[in-house]
Amino acid sequence: MTLLAEIALVVLAGIAVATCVTLLPAPRPLRRRQPAAPVPSRPQQLVALERLVTTAGTSAVSAHAYLRPRLIEIVSHRLAARGQTLERMPEAVGRDLLGDRLWDIVRPDRRFPQDRRGPGVQAQELDAMLEVIRRL
Repeated sequence: MTLLAEIALVVLAGIAVATCVTLLPAPRPLRRRQPAAPVPSRPQQLVALERLVTTAGTSAVSAHAYLRPRLIEIVSHRLAARGQTLERMPEAVGRDLLGDRLWDIVRPDRRFPQDRRGPGVQAQELDAMLEVIRRL
């Protein structure tokens, strides 16, 4: 084959490739998946309270250190609406008004638990205490 024939063949091949490229459909932009709707997160206070209830059930120390201050705050607020305070409440009145278990936790003279690994406050007990508080 002569040099002229080789050049003609390369030119024809180039024209054929260019024609094929022009016949290809135009590229479409990539379709991206729509991002999933964000899962609504739970309120931080709710998460913290759930953690508090779980922790309070693990030991007497956890109930004393974490749950007791919250219960005192709530009970004090409810009692203040009635013109009463925990600090001035006689034990008999406190036990009668709050029940034995709740009074044992919120009473002003409560000491740090001797048995650090003793039982904490279980969810059922806490539910009963909260019911007493709701009735105040």
